[in-house]
Amino acid sequence: MEQKPVVILLGGSGFIGSHLARDFAQKNWRVIVVTRFPDQTRDKLGPGIETLAALAHLDPSVQPDLLINLAGASVGEGRWNTARKRTLLASRQGPTQQITQWLKRHAHKPRLIIQASAVGFYGNGSRQQWQARCNESSAPQDVFVSRLCQLWEASAQELHRESGVPVAICRLGVVLGKGGGILPQLLKPVRLGIGRIGSGQQPVCWIHMDDVVAAIQFIAQQPVDQPWRVFNLTAPQATTQQDFAQTAARLLHRKLWLSLPAGLMRTAMGEQADLVLDGQYVEPARLLAEGYSFHYPTLDAALENLLKG
Repeated sequence: MEQKPVVILLGGSGFIGSHLARDFAQKNWRVIVVTRFPDQTRDKLGPGIETLAALAHLDPSVQPDLLINLAGASVGEGRWNTARKRTLLASRQGPTQQITQWLKRHAHKPRLIIQASAVGFYGNGSRQQWQARCNESSAPQDVFVSRLCQLWEASAQELHRESGVPVAICRLGVVLGKGGGILPQLLKPVRLGIGRIGSGQQPVCWIHMDDVVAAIQFIAQQPVDQPWRVFNLTAPQATTQQDFAQTAARLLHRKLWLSLPAGLMRTAMGEQADLVLDGQYVEPARLLAEGYSFHYPTLDAALENLLKG
């Protein structure tokens, strides 16, 4: 009997990870999810998916083909005070450092490590920059969300240097999917009739969950011809916050008659309001150049599927 390829998944109990785990299992991979809550995760993900409480518990004879690290606390949850910022960083650096140490002991190294990051790497931009397009070679900024991503990726660089295993960084946009994630929060203002938030012209870099899963599968199947690669996982269509609200309102049959001023948002959310009021247009240049074809390249198609499908 032909042996199944093996994928090890950290962060596999989260919104993106659970979709990925099930997709790999359906494609006849042996899926091993490393999680703090192995029993609950096993019940959640269903049969055919293994769970472990730590990488150290993995049988030394297992030969992983792929390791995917999605671990990291959500930047959208909890006020960005000093303690929360420390948690956000530790939840990203800690698992990456654990992988580095585990690879020093495990005889069989994966062919590729896929490491999550975020389009926050490019910073929040400014109104003057909102017409620009960021690609994978664009520079970061000196703001918290960018520094967080830079330190996250620096841990992955250290992992690559120590292990010699090739790494593919996936800078994720706002992931839209069914059954969780941020979509319900994005739709809440629309359901209340709120259209414009701040100027309404700030970019929203989004991607459908089906494209996240398919793009990661695409990257995993490509020949590993470079030791360090970066991919933006965003849809190719540029969208503003107001465009998003108007598209969602049309599909939900809601009228938009209110707006939220930027000052009110900053008073309520502090520095975290940057996530809502600012942004960058980030294009998936490398994915497109390497031949990936998006299932949902436009916001209209994505929301049509998610809200009416």
